[in-house]
Amino acid sequence: MAEVKKLSKHDVRMCYLNWTMFSHSCYNYERLQATSFAEAMGVILKKLYPNKEDLGREMGKHFVFFNTEPNTGGVIHGVVIAMEEQRPNGAPISEDMINGIKTGLMGPFAGVGDSIVQGIITPVLLAVALGMSQNADGSGNPVGPIFYIVVECVVILAWGYSMFMYGYRLGTAA
Repeated sequence: MAEVKKLSKHDVRMCYLNWTMFSHSCYNYERLQATSFAEAMGVILKKLYPNKEDLGREMGKHFVFFNTEPNTGGVIHGVVIAMEEQRPNGAPISEDMINGIKTGLMGPFAGVGDSIVQGIITPVLLAVALGMSQNADGSGNPVGPIFYIVVECVVILAWGYSMFMYGYRLGTAA
């Protein structure tokens, strides 16, 4: 019987961290975030495909055009990870199916994510921070900017992590 390939929570978390830290690190006009998507998936694919030829082939499919809001769009990564995990274990999941999921979901999640992050979270936190940034006598107060930076980071990272893991839990059911 063939060995069943299974990802650990650590593998999925490392993929999340790679995506979160590098999602905007290598934009280009031909593929936008594809290079970052492939880099993040590298952690997963190295575990599932230890053979270099198989790894190269599998990595290659993630270099197609990809662009979404990185935090909300983490759902897409989660779903793709779940599909990639099932694929070497004999599930009937094709390369076209994986690319179809990525292509079909990146636009809607970009729109929803941009609306939530740039239209709700950031403006509300900035409004609160601006109010905290001025003392009663009109002098500045560093608490406002510090509050904004810390709370924005915590909220965005928590949002992104929960969306990423939600996609992984949904898997192919999504």
